[in-house]
Amino acid sequence: MIKKIALLAILTLLISFTFVNNFRELVIEKLESYANDYPEKVFVQTDKPYYTTGDDIWYTAYLVNGITHRRTDKSRVIYVELINDQDSILSTKQLYTNDISVAGDFKIEKKWGPGNYILRAYTNYMRNNDDDNFFQKEIPIWNISSQDSISAVNDTTKQVLTDQTQNIKPKINFYPESGYLINNISCKIAIKSKDQNGNNISVNGLIKNSNNEIICKFKTQEFGLGVILLKQKPNETYYASMNINGEEFKYPLPNALPNGYNLSITNNSNMIVLKVISNQPVGLKNSFLIGHQRGKAIFEKLETSQTNTYSVKLNIDNLSDGVTNFTLFDGSGKPVCERLIYIENPKNKIKVNVSLDNEAPNTRNRVSMRINLKDLKGTNLSANLSMSITDIDAIQQSTKTENIKTHLLLNSDLRGHIENPGYFFEKENDAKRRYILDLVMLTNGWRRFIWDDLLYNPYKTSEKFPPETGVYIKGRTTALTDTKEPISAATRLTLIGNEMFQEEKQSKLNGIFAYGPYVFNDTVPSLIEARIRDFKTEFTKNRDVNILLDEVENLSPKIIRENIIKSINPDETTFINYIKDSQKISEIDAEFLKDARRLDEVLILAKRRNEVAERTKLLNDNTYHGTPTHRLDLNNIIGGESQSIILLLNSLPGVIANQNGVSIRNGGMPRIQLNGFQVTFEDVLFMSGFEIEFIDVLSGANANFYSNSGNGVIAIYTKTGNFSSQNVKRKPGIIDFKAIGFYTAREFYAPDHDKGFDELLKQDIRTTLHWEPKIVLTPDSTEANVSFFTSDSRSNYAIKIEGITDTGIPFYHLSTFEVD
Repeated sequence: MIKKIALLAILTLLISFTFVNNFRELVIEKLESYANDYPEKVFVQTDKPYYTTGDDIWYTAYLVNGITHRRTDKSRVIYVELINDQDSILSTKQLYTNDISVAGDFKIEKKWGPGNYILRAYTNYMRNNDDDNFFQKEIPIWNISSQDSISAVNDTTKQVLTDQTQNIKPKINFYPESGYLINNISCKIAIKSKDQNGNNISVNGLIKNSNNEIICKFKTQEFGLGVILLKQKPNETYYASMNINGEEFKYPLPNALPNGYNLSITNNSNMIVLKVISNQPVGLKNSFLIGHQRGKAIFEKLETSQTNTYSVKLNIDNLSDGVTNFTLFDGSGKPVCERLIYIENPKNKIKVNVSLDNEAPNTRNRVSMRINLKDLKGTNLSANLSMSITDIDAIQQSTKTENIKTHLLLNSDLRGHIENPGYFFEKENDAKRRYILDLVMLTNGWRRFIWDDLLYNPYKTSEKFPPETGVYIKGRTTALTDTKEPISAATRLTLIGNEMFQEEKQSKLNGIFAYGPYVFNDTVPSLIEARIRDFKTEFTKNRDVNILLDEVENLSPKIIRENIIKSINPDETTFINYIKDSQKISEIDAEFLKDARRLDEVLILAKRRNEVAERTKLLNDNTYHGTPTHRLDLNNIIGGESQSIILLLNSLPGVIANQNGVSIRNGGMPRIQLNGFQVTFEDVLFMSGFEIEFIDVLSGANANFYSNSGNGVIAIYTKTGNFSSQNVKRKPGIIDFKAIGFYTAREFYAPDHDKGFDELLKQDIRTTLHWEPKIVLTPDSTEANVSFFTSDSRSNYAIKIEGITDTGIPFYHLSTFEVD
């Protein structure tokens, strides 16, 4: 009997040991899978925090691996949207980056109404996870039309510039460290206080037990945060008591569990002390403690002894900065404690060095600036960065607001949104700042994944929304019958930009074909052809294929107004200065444009081209060859729209055409071009003057512009080919269209007061003095040189730099200089 009991005990131990080790391997495996299939993060720096109608929003979008904060190896495409306060997407930019950042811009139309707009940015791959991981930033836009006075504009923003009336009774929430209160175990309890409008406020009061005995005092400070230490006794309840205007308000504390676990962490700047305790009958036996940073495991401990407590010291020398998560699992694999801390490793500190050749420039002076980055050892660092220089009198700046560092290291990993997160990075080695930041960790949870989902549910992969690395052109081929059944066919795509590109593919059995990924900007004239067999075989029905292009997918996901970065609320003086400057800029631009138009009219009278010359120039600009040997302009042909292509060709000098072919001066078949693409004569045989804008004939030396053009060239341009962006379906087996590429950012207008004659006549007022969207520091070029001109405004200016090093460390810099 004793042997059986002993054998059973040994067997139980073996089963338990096997489960615990298998569970540990499961946790590590799932974290590794998460790290390999990492999420992505996007951050967008704008030149200003707020704008007016008619203004320009200049921005740089940063795209990184969500774990390492280095260049992602997945997406290359970023979508940036401007959304009004009625949740209408007014403009979308599709941007491409091959490194870590890309420039963009929005033109704010004057017809748009004022309001709190949202700038939203994301990748297609980010849509596999919750949409609240998208980058969302509030962009206030005010109307400065001539009928608006400053006081009227100011009235519309009183909600932004003034606090709303607060209700008397505050809201109080309690957050026991690591999750729960346990009887007879001392536990830190973080306290968060807000007013009825959700604003952080400071309060104080007493903690009392069920016998109304005072246990301790409490007080919340910055961000409405405070903390108490409580050892709850069995059969007792506790509450917070606050006396407001002679009335007592009571807030019950969470009830304690009779048995459980507690994970307490003390962050001593350069070392973390973890203490785990349990009053369960089996103590901490078979418990598993795991620590990770953004999903990358940094610490693990599997407890095999039957102890009730242990402590661990963890050095942070080799850790990255950011939110770090510690989770304790019990012997059954259930997460029972979670505690977040913020790691701030002094070794990761970045120094941004900015120097001006003229520390006190005058108005309209050229200023040269040098920028470089160094680590603590003084080593130059490689990085991508962007910079704005703004007038402080009109554009309020604060080191407390969100920036690339606070977003990537703090807000993007926490549930909820931390207001004024820059406060936690303002002062080095500040004990109070670290204390408040730890309270933030106690009152916010990890947002990137839930353990039960990660461990026991299939992890969301990128199958639904794969990473995009370029532009795809997709469609399908169908039979040229009433049934339009899908068929597999030979297809050929032709793109023509600076150089012609051609690729062939066989569509699948279901008719689907896809070309790409391609990287090109703006729009490119394109052509797709299809054949039943191939492009070499000629038989009667080889062209009986219908080509259907897929519409560009609506990639804009549902708009969720959560986790939005709030804009700076300017004080009234700054706000009025900004509106005055914006109105003045608008008046200067309008007056200058009026003068420019008046000057242009004089020039037109002096050098006026006749209508024929203007038309000729327009058509030449829309061809690839310029001036032809002969041209047939359908604008000049009465009744030309009703004529067939055969009749039109025969009206050109030296051209003979019939149903079987065409020749120039009795030569062989010439090269046939349609909207810049080489096609066959069959492709254009059934066209009419209704579709055609003009026809060019090139012979002799003129034809040498094109290859294989010994017999000359006939170039046909349609009304919908080069003169609009509509798709045009041709006769069977061919279709031409404009392929939409990536947006190319406009260049920020920077006046040159040394050379610009027009600038001498125009007053220069700029709230954004300079915008530099992309500065790249490399091992071979560790210092950037930027130059700009000051304006006519004598003011103080803020230099704001944001960026990220090649090793994944985000940084932020704010300094000032004065223009006398």
